[in-house]
Amino acid sequence: MTGSRTEPVFPGSNVLLEVIRGLCDRPGFFYRSRTEEVVGDQPLPLLYLEGEASPTDFLHALGRKLDEGRPPIPHAYVDVSAVSAEVAKRWPPEARETEPLLPLLDVLSHRLSEVHVGSERLTRFDHYRLVDWLTSKRLPRKPGRDDRASVIELLRQWTGRTGGGGDELNRAVDAFIPNLVTRLGLGLVAWVGSKAGFRWLGKRVPGLRRESRWFMKGQNFALPHHSIEFLGFAERLTLGRRESENTGQIKLLLVHAFLEDLRIAYRRRSRFLPRRAGWRRTAYIPVLLDGVTEDNGGWELLELINDVRNETGELDPLLVIAASSVQPALSQRLGTAPVVPDETADALATWREELPRKRQMLAPDARYLMIRLSFPSPDKKRWKGAPSFHAAPVRWLAKSRRLEAIIAAVVLVLLVPGFVTVQNHFDANCSIVGSAVSPGVSTRLMEVEGNVECLGYSDNSGQVFGANERLRWTQRSVFAQNEEAERLRAGSTRPLVTVLYFSSLTHRDSNPDADHSRAEELEGMLLRQRQQNDRSSSGPLLRVVVANGGAKMGRAHDVLTEMLTPLLERDAGIIGVVGLDRSVEQTRKVITSLGSLGVPTIGTTLTEASLPKLSTMYFQLIPGNVRQADLVRRYAQHVRATKVTIHHPKLRQDDVYLDNLVAVLGQELARSGVNYEAREWAGGPQEVPSQCVEDHSGELVFFAGREEHFGEFLQAVGRNCYDKNRLPRILADDAIIRFIAQEASRKRDSLAGMRVSYVSMAGLVVLAGKPCVEGRPDERTRGGLPLDAFCAGYSKLTGEVQGSSLPREDKPAKPWPGEHMAVAYDAAGLFLDAVRNAQARLAGHTPHRGAIGGELRELEFFGATGRTDFAVSRVGETRNFTILEIADIYEFDQQPTCVFLTGDLYGPDSPRQDNGCPA
Repeated sequence: MTGSRTEPVFPGSNVLLEVIRGLCDRPGFFYRSRTEEVVGDQPLPLLYLEGEASPTDFLHALGRKLDEGRPPIPHAYVDVSAVSAEVAKRWPPEARETEPLLPLLDVLSHRLSEVHVGSERLTRFDHYRLVDWLTSKRLPRKPGRDDRASVIELLRQWTGRTGGGGDELNRAVDAFIPNLVTRLGLGLVAWVGSKAGFRWLGKRVPGLRRESRWFMKGQNFALPHHSIEFLGFAERLTLGRRESENTGQIKLLLVHAFLEDLRIAYRRRSRFLPRRAGWRRTAYIPVLLDGVTEDNGGWELLELINDVRNETGELDPLLVIAASSVQPALSQRLGTAPVVPDETADALATWREELPRKRQMLAPDARYLMIRLSFPSPDKKRWKGAPSFHAAPVRWLAKSRRLEAIIAAVVLVLLVPGFVTVQNHFDANCSIVGSAVSPGVSTRLMEVEGNVECLGYSDNSGQVFGANERLRWTQRSVFAQNEEAERLRAGSTRPLVTVLYFSSLTHRDSNPDADHSRAEELEGMLLRQRQQNDRSSSGPLLRVVVANGGAKMGRAHDVLTEMLTPLLERDAGIIGVVGLDRSVEQTRKVITSLGSLGVPTIGTTLTEASLPKLSTMYFQLIPGNVRQADLVRRYAQHVRATKVTIHHPKLRQDDVYLDNLVAVLGQELARSGVNYEAREWAGGPQEVPSQCVEDHSGELVFFAGREEHFGEFLQAVGRNCYDKNRLPRILADDAIIRFIAQEASRKRDSLAGMRVSYVSMAGLVVLAGKPCVEGRPDERTRGGLPLDAFCAGYSKLTGEVQGSSLPREDKPAKPWPGEHMAVAYDAAGLFLDAVRNAQARLAGHTPHRGAIGGELRELEFFGATGRTDFAVSRVGETRNFTILEIADIYEFDQQPTCVFLTGDLYGPDSPRQDNGCPA
């Protein structure tokens, strides 16, 4: 709405506004007027405002009032003087041959079709648009004697539906007749069918039943009964045919169709049943027509609405408020004396009393209520005490989904409790019959952080955990390899060993970071399976059981106690556990319990320092927090940082990893004499002050938190920074690898240009870079055959994922191998090497899982991520630990570079730089 913010005040303005407000209110279904002639909806006048000055300001102010209403009243404003230009812009010559017969009605329908009542569109104007379509089209030329083929084609273009005739259907049936006898019998049936109905079917236009019925039987304009059927009536409306029709009747038909579409939108019942969409329309539709004159079509449209309402006697929800200051006035033409605003309420009552008589006479002024506006007071700019324009609240039962909720509640009460179980399983993507039909599946619904999740284990596609498509695709591929291992085992002496992958596979909301990291780990297991389950190999066959401990491993110990422990007791072929997401209390309990059961366990991403003390059967590929603290301290000294600031969330929140990392890092820095400070945020990382207000370029900022907070932390650090050179070095812990791996997380405009370093759990694989994704690692990494084998398999697997039907956002996008994948790949390889060593000691017999634990303690393993020597330490204390840097975190295709590294490389003779990185 344009115009000044002035609200013109003149004598009686509040009375006029109260009348308009009352006309906007839609009466209840059982409302009865004072004359007791009409029940429910009431007739609406054509409110015509003649101003001594331009009434535009009044309409603009009224429009603003309507805009401000909550809930809003559906309405539209049209500057009638601009209609011709708007129509010409919307309908260029190439779009339609002629302009609409009623340009103002075309604009009005376009405006109202964009209006929504709640979440629902007011109407599409199907009836009106069909008539307008026909009046703008010429019939296509169709050869043959059937002169209706053209109009059928035209109408099918309108509906967007096509259909063949009876002959086409007969030919299709004929093509499937198998032999001569059947051909004759079915041919006779097809012939009879063509006579009985197929020819009629060929002339049908699907999708126009409601419209065609109304045009032929629900209205009388343009004499529809002069046509035998709707096709003939439609043909009469087209260009080249309508010239012989009465143009005035076609215009009346357009207006009537327009009003009929509004009536349908406001209809409160469908035959005998209530129609809730109509009950939600609690206010009529005011349309503000500004500047109507005889020349611009404004008067003509008002006359047409008047005539349609008189001749049909039907009610509609359109409240027309037209205004003009042009002389001669419309009131003079109609011979009607306008009233002043003060008398508007009395004039409306008089109009209602006289309407039955005037419409019976088809009076040209029957529907008009004329108001003359005087000059506004120059010293008053605001309406005081004016009513608020808002729609009445929707009745509770009429609201969207309320009735469905009642019906659903009744159904749920009446149906057997088993229905609830089925629904809960369905919502949680949980197999209902998997446990009953497959010994490899055991699931239960458990509540995790207020959300019901499907927990348990599975070794086949009868149960696939999680909702993310990539995670589900990887599980199905793992289960396919399980079937392949079983097939290869038949008639073979190769032992079949099973590794249990136990992690967090479900959560409340969408979290691609977590889902993709879990999918990467399973892809690492899958890659090891494919390399191991080779027909030409003689080593052990690998099978993987997938187990879910719930969001953040919230019910991991319950899953172990209730489902996995019986499985471990029953299946001696399970040699160990891989995974265990997050260092939380539940994970600690699981490690302790698995140790008491004698089950070797390899943590893929756990680093909390106290975990090895919980079980002698616990092993860890990633160095612990003590090594991470040592790495950060050494790096701070290497870059000569003047100060290290540790930013972290509230501690002692059941996140053992963060509690321990902050503690040991503080101790390490203090012991080495490094100037440091630990800062805690309470509400979120947005509390971290900008690091660019003062010059912090000589300092180091360490983020000790989880990946879900890292993006916001970076935004806070770089807030309002005009000189990036004042920023400190930003270093993050190993928990943000998920953030680094997700393009959606990094593609925030506010992060563009920020340099970020992070602790990598498998830095040497990342440095293998894009060449590894393409099949061969970067030669400078010197990873030898283990890395070559990993990259060759990784390239094939990535190609499969990219060529799958997965959504684009679920396909790997980073130009280097996934760290989680490489770590899980090596974890599975450790178990297989332990099995081989144990077999050599036991003369080929399949070892017990307890023996596997003993072998792991003596194992020196050369994997894709580097050398691991569990004989020295069960937590990979001698393994490489790397700090990688990305020059611009926003650029997702940027290869991380090594800026600091401690621990073993692939071999003792691998050359290094001064910072420990591979040379």
